[in-house]
Amino acid sequence: MENKIRKLRQSHYEASLQLSEYAFQYEVPEEKRKNRLEQLNKQEVYGIFNDEILTAKLHLLPLEIWLGEESFSMGGIAGVATYPEYRRKGYIRSLISHSLEHMKNQGMSLSMLHPFNIDFYRKFGWEIFAYIDKLYLKKKDLQPMKVVKGEIKRFNKATYPNALHDIYDQYSRNHNGMLVRTEDWWKERSITDLWIAIYYDEGMVPQGYISYEVKNEKMKVEEFIPLTSAARQGLWNYICQHDSMINEAELVLNPQEPLPYLLKDPRVIIEKHPYFMSRIVVVERFLNSYLSKVGFDECLQLSIKDHHAVWNNRTYKMDNHEVKEGNPSESSVVMNINTFTALIFGVHTPQALHAMGQIEGKREDVSKLTKLTQPYSPFFYDFF
Repeated sequence: MENKIRKLRQSHYEASLQLSEYAFQYEVPEEKRKNRLEQLNKQEVYGIFNDEILTAKLHLLPLEIWLGEESFSMGGIAGVATYPEYRRKGYIRSLISHSLEHMKNQGMSLSMLHPFNIDFYRKFGWEIFAYIDKLYLKKKDLQPMKVVKGEIKRFNKATYPNALHDIYDQYSRNHNGMLVRTEDWWKERSITDLWIAIYYDEGMVPQGYISYEVKNEKMKVEEFIPLTSAARQGLWNYICQHDSMINEAELVLNPQEPLPYLLKDPRVIIEKHPYFMSRIVVVERFLNSYLSKVGFDECLQLSIKDHHAVWNNRTYKMDNHEVKEGNPSESSVVMNINTFTALIFGVHTPQALHAMGQIEGKREDVSKLTKLTQPYSPFFYDFF
């Protein structure tokens, strides 16, 4: 019997896929199986074996995200699964600890994941940073706004318009946490089974897009990305043009998106869903890169509590743009890694986190933390 963590080889990929199918209750069709297995070559998959049977696994994806105008390396955690007969043996805990250590060694400052259970991953230091709104509409709600100049171009499912990348990047740099999408990511994950509609302004400059599907008299908009008010109106009016084909529509929106406010009758159903979690993997490395980018010029001692990445469990003296070893007895503010992550991503203000009891310290010191934050809201549209 063997419980040591091993990096999976290609010969293990089929077993990995079978574990995912069992744990997440889906089946990859035969015609898509080869492509799904090939995607594993771009990931690092770690597993625990018992008698050469793969019993638990975790996928680590080397990615990047935007924090405003700057990109940071990020380790995406995905495909965490165990067969039921091997659960509650500490396998997942071991895989998560291993992945944190590996990300530290690989220079990844941040990590993200989509949780099956929020409380479970909170215990390991990840925290909710991104929410999505789901807007549910009936045919009667599809009332166009004022017609705007410009035009919509629709692209079929197999097409990859280059304009998508530019629109998405501009949008992403006004948010914290959005994925830096490569061309391969677009082609493999974002648009494979979706229609694309792009709004072009009068000068034929692309200013927004939606990705969507229409099935069984329902339109589902997976991404709604307007860069301008005209793009917002143009894309909405395009959605309304489907009123003869559909009886309902569902839009997945950024919670900061003002579209629902602009509807002729805003009395519609909107659900807010916690979506993605993030974690700072190496605090010192992150701060050394981050402080100069946000222009932090205060002197502050910060103590971080982190039970699962012990290298973070210390005090940091931030003086101007430098980070040094601090004295715990002289700490100005104290918080755990979850709260620090929420602070950096802009989930809540320092003052709000202090009022919740998540930050310890004097008000004047807590107010200095404001200079660690950026004027961008957190958001994430992807999935892995």
